[in-house]
Amino acid sequence: MSTLRGWWVEDKALTQLFFNEELRHPGPAPAECEPWISQEIIRQHLDSPALWSIFQLQDFLGLDRSLRRPDVDSERINIPAIPRYYWRYRMHLTLEALSQAHHFTQQLENLVRQSGR
Repeated sequence: MSTLRGWWVEDKALTQLFFNEELRHPGPAPAECEPWISQEIIRQHLDSPALWSIFQLQDFLGLDRSLRRPDVDSERINIPAIPRYYWRYRMHLTLEALSQAHHFTQQLENLVRQSGR
């Protein structure tokens, strides 16, 4: 179960197509899913007419470079092909630390408000 950041690095050809066709950016896609890319993808999902928009916590944390894990693979919840690798993800921040990330919480609140959800 990949995060946005994990999906971004799994298949470079698909990432490039998504960057150009879905996000409508010209040129080569960045090597990693930068925070501004995470924001654009989350905004797309929030702006969709779908009743539900469901995200992994790791995708929200990807909005802020200081909150995301340095190693994208450590964000993964599970690998279905490996039976004993299940539900391994543990949040690396305390709730207290997260509550002090005012820029992050404001950014997330703005995304939700702007989408009308």
